[in-house]
Amino acid sequence: MNIHIIGGGAIGLFFASQWSSYHQVTVQARTKEQAKRLETDGIRVIENNQESVHIVKTAKSAPVETNLVVVAVKQYHLNDMLKELPDVRSLLFIQNGLSHLKQIQPLSNRNIYAASVTHGIAKIDERTIRVNGRDTTKMASVKGGHKEISCVLGTPGFSFQWEPDVYEMLVEKMAANTVINPLTALLNVKNGELVENSEYCAAVETLCAEFAAVFPYKTKEAVTQSVFAVCRKTALNESSMLSDMKAGRMTELNAIVGVLLNEAARNNIQVPAFSILYNLVKGKTPDFNTK
Repeated sequence: MNIHIIGGGAIGLFFASQWSSYHQVTVQARTKEQAKRLETDGIRVIENNQESVHIVKTAKSAPVETNLVVVAVKQYHLNDMLKELPDVRSLLFIQNGLSHLKQIQPLSNRNIYAASVTHGIAKIDERTIRVNGRDTTKMASVKGGHKEISCVLGTPGFSFQWEPDVYEMLVEKMAANTVINPLTALLNVKNGELVENSEYCAAVETLCAEFAAVFPYKTKEAVTQSVFAVCRKTALNESSMLSDMKAGRMTELNAIVGVLLNEAARNNIQVPAFSILYNLVKGKTPDFNTK
């Protein structure tokens, strides 16, 4: 396929590196400097103490022959990006939370997909990423589409799993995001410490219970098991929210935890632990200026 990836963050670079030998891939980088580095030096991937370089092309917009555009930008950049989307047959969105579903459903593109990513990927510099843990990328249809694309996109070591319900797929991923991201950001720890520290474990279990009360697709036990599994698979990873906080960037707190708080309020469900966590994280980040 001819695939154009919008976004040169950790996930965008990871997807590009995994597809580079099997598909025609272009990356729409964040800056001219990043585009130049990618064109000159390629994407550098560090995994299991080994390094590999993957050559990709960059483009300011999707080439005319593009079959699939992958939108791999943060939730808070999505509104601006939607105004500039090319008229292509298929789109794949990779965002955290649930709020982007309402934003992308009205789009006129024939096939619209969403993906759920739990790989542990850290961006080191403009061309370098570190893979701290691999998992299966789940994807589902938002509109149109067909499950065969999950087979087409899969490569050795980089598999895709088709899910029948996009909402439930994103809710399942949201459980890990709403618990792991703000906790690690507040505590300044890597994902694995939430499992290794008994006191942190207790906090995780409390939050998982509240999550299950708001989104009762799974039991409290199932949600807790799923979140701990992600912590173990990405034990060495620094969550995106912690990385954003350290860099002084706006986080996806509203897109992740804010959505849960809104859903809880709509259904008159009390989530005191999440409410406290939200306020504590928001007070430590630039988000407090962007209510």
